[in-house]
Amino acid sequence: MFKKVDSHKVKHQYLSNVMKIIFTFNTILLISMQTALVAQTSDALDYLVPNFGDTLYGTVKHINQKTVNPEFYKKIRITDTNGKKKKLKRKDVSAFRISATNYESFWLNQSSEKIVFLNPKYDINSQNSEQYFLRVVSKGRLSHYHLEWWGQEENTLSCMDVLKKDKDQFFMRANQGLFGLKRKVLIKYFSNCPDLKEKIEEKRISEVDQLVDFYNSNCID
Repeated sequence: MFKKVDSHKVKHQYLSNVMKIIFTFNTILLISMQTALVAQTSDALDYLVPNFGDTLYGTVKHINQKTVNPEFYKKIRITDTNGKKKKLKRKDVSAFRISATNYESFWLNQSSEKIVFLNPKYDINSQNSEQYFLRVVSKGRLSHYHLEWWGQEENTLSCMDVLKKDKDQFFMRANQGLFGLKRKVLIKYFSNCPDLKEKIEEKRISEVDQLVDFYNSNCID
């Protein structure tokens, strides 16, 4: 004989299983949303990367604008989400981000005066060099940065475009202010890419970002 099934008991067990599934799904969904929220919050925050230790998130400041003549802070400031403030010496920082703009530390073995006015090539060298935080414009096989400095007369932040191939241990200056691209320098620098070299010679490329895009899309290292 067949055993009589208690329909109420079966129904209760079924509903219990459904509730467990819904609870588990909601828990997983909540954890996923919290994880995504934390990631989005971190992505939205400024950050500072020390040479040693974990990345710090919060509000970063590297320019002192409280003085008559603005200048770079000797110690970079960061305030975390709890309002706790911390200062790190520039030499102890490898990178930071401010308002979605990334900066990376490089030690260049030329003075700021020579960098601004004379030499097209700036070696990356930790010996007898000066630290600069270069603003990242774009990264790729050919990366594009801005080297920034304070104009002594205008008290404004000036910059110049510098380029770096992946394997190079130096930067090459790309332009000469109002005079446009440093064509002779760039023709020699891109001798490994005849098509780009030709476009520079014939002045079919006039902007640094055009040059960078063409190299990354068409040239072989």
